[in-house]
Amino acid sequence: MAVTSRRIVRTGIAQFFGGTQYDQVARAYRGNGPLLSYGLSSVRAYQAKRISDKDYVMGQLPGRGMGALMVLEMPETRDTILTVGQIPATLAGKRKLVYAVQCHVYHMAHQAYAEDAEADVDDLDQALHEHIYSDPTLGGICYQAGIDSAGIRTLIDPSGEWKEITVTHFRVNFNAEVQINVS
Repeated sequence: MAVTSRRIVRTGIAQFFGGTQYDQVARAYRGNGPLLSYGLSSVRAYQAKRISDKDYVMGQLPGRGMGALMVLEMPETRDTILTVGQIPATLAGKRKLVYAVQCHVYHMAHQAYAEDAEADVDDLDQALHEHIYSDPTLGGICYQAGIDSAGIRTLIDPSGEWKEITVTHFRVNFNAEVQINVS
């Protein structure tokens, strides 16, 4: 019997990045996230039909003029049985689940210079990596995250402009490993 699930892991990752304060109406974690000072205002466990502009800046200091929201995607599940050749005998017979996690980060900045927005994206990306490394269990939701041969990878799309607002999308990818007893 499984002691975890995709939904549990996804929710735990959303809380790890967005904090535990859940806005039921917006269906987002926001207001007390550990990366709020780096501009991450809202984290959504699932893609929304509609996203309000306030999701980008909620909780940010007045005058900051930029912020970001994150949407989680888990596009792949790998499920393998651990054998004694791979691991210590005490762990043999357990199933290892690996969820590929992709954190889509949408950044919006109302600044005079696009360079300021792009620098803010760099700072937020660095903070995301450091937050994962500070607790590779992502708050206890997984065995380890980002600590495999693939590591933590970021892909940043070129910034664009929309009505004098600089918009940037980037993805932070890592594997979250979870062990579940087979019996």
